[in-house]
Order: sequence, then structure tokens, then C-alpha cells
Amino acid sequence: MQLINNYLKTINSTLEVKNLSDIDRLIKKHIEKLPFCNIPILLNRDIILDLASITEKMLHNKEGGYCFEHNKLIYEALLFLGFDVTPLFGRVLNNQKIDVPKTHRITLLTYEDERYIIDVGFGSMSPNQAIKFGSIATKTILDTSYIIKQTDPETFELQTISNDKYFTLYSFDFHNCNEMDFEVGNFYSSKNKNAVFVNNLLLSTISDNKILSLRNNTYHKIFSDYRKEIVVESLDEFRDILKCDFKYPINGEDSKYLFEKFIK
Repeated sequence: MQLINNYLKTINSTLEVKNLSDIDRLIKKHIEKLPFCNIPILLNRDIILDLASITEKMLHNKEGGYCFEHNKLIYEALLFLGFDVTPLFGRVLNNQKIDVPKTHRITLLTYEDERYIIDVGFGSMSPNQAIKFGSIATKTILDTSYIIKQTDPETFELQTISNDKYFTLYSFDFHNCNEMDFEVGNFYSSKNKNAVFVNNLLLSTISDNKILSLRNNTYHKIFSDYRKEIVVESLDEFRDILKCDFKYPINGEDSKYLFEKFIK
């Protein structure tokens, strides 16, 4: 499929993805080259979830995407490459015991009789490799580990471990879901007046040695040996971050609107 070939070419990968190590390299390239971003939502643009629209937006227009786009893209690529993958739906908890709808798409990988979660769409906290089910945590970059905890017979949670502290990102189950379920979640996440992505500007990328994360007026540059937090105070500074750090294409009027509404 040409769309998948274009995806692999954009992130400097190849069709030679044959084992788990290759999948981990694919994940790393994906989250480094394709930013997590909700700017189009804040500019009142519709988020269309067919593969052609996703590749046009993320690969050609370089506008990034959020979980429904990122995780569908890598799911379709792995499916095309012959891997046993299943889409799953989760509830974002952020370490709280709250009643929330299912609004987070992830991918279940079954490889050599073992199960893994792949998630390239959780912003600056996306794991940069497949996370194996079981009692042993998966260590990723910047001394953060991930572990999948079963909380009841049907429910699992993805947790991070940093400095011996556990943090629950989201819960999920193996209940059957389809593309229309994700359409409903996408509609809520991009249109509901109370949704996180409607009320906050979020932009991030992850590479082997650093995480860049902008949330409204706070910009985090996280490295293995230090962390820098910058409070964005001017329109020029905001535009410079978009252009230089994220290579994000945006016109002057749109950047001014975003600055006035979400930064200033």
C-alpha cells in the first residue's frame, strides 16, 4: 500500500520490519518524526480518521496528530507488514480514580505468544517501545519504566515508574471495538467543550535522549541529566518554538490566535 510506504519513508524506516526489535525501532522513529499535536483541533478543524486523511495531515502537511491518528497509522502499518495487531480502547485516568469515557486508542500486539501494548499517541508520555504484559517493567528513556497492571479479571492499567513512584496513565480492556467506536471518541475529544484537547494546547516529540513538550504557556525540555522549564511570554518566542524546535508549519494569524487564547 502506497500510503504505508509513504509513512515508512517519512519516518526514515523501511519495509524490513520483521521482529520485535524492528518494531521498537519503528516506534522510536515514529514518535521522533511525527509530533503529538492538537493545534488543528484548537483551530476548529475537523479530525478525519480515514488513513488517507491521516497521512495527508501528518506526513504531507506535517501538522502532527493525537492518539486516534497516531495509533491508527502505526496499527495499519503493522497490519500491512503482517503482524498480529488489534486496536483497543482506553480511559485516560492520569493517576485518578475517576469516571471518564473511552477516549484513547492503543494497539495490542501479539508476538511469539506474548502480548504487548504499543502506544505512539500519548503525547510526551508515550512509551518509546512495545510494553510487554507481565510483572517485569519495561525500561525506556530518561529512567522511566512502564508496566501493565491487571486490576480485575477484565481490566488493565498502563503505569509509569519513576523514582520508585507509580503513576497510572490509563485503563483498558480487551472488549471488541471498531472504527465507529473510535469515531465517537474522536468526536468527543475534538468537539466537547469540556474535553482536554479543546481547552489546552499540546505539542510534543520524543527522541532517544530528550523530550520536548509544550502545554499551553509552559515548555519543558527534558534531557537525561537535566530538565529545563520555560514560561512562554511573547508571541515571537511562541512562534520560534513552533518553527525551530517542532518544525511546525503555521501562518501568522493562526499563531497569533493560539498565543492570545492559550499562551498569553
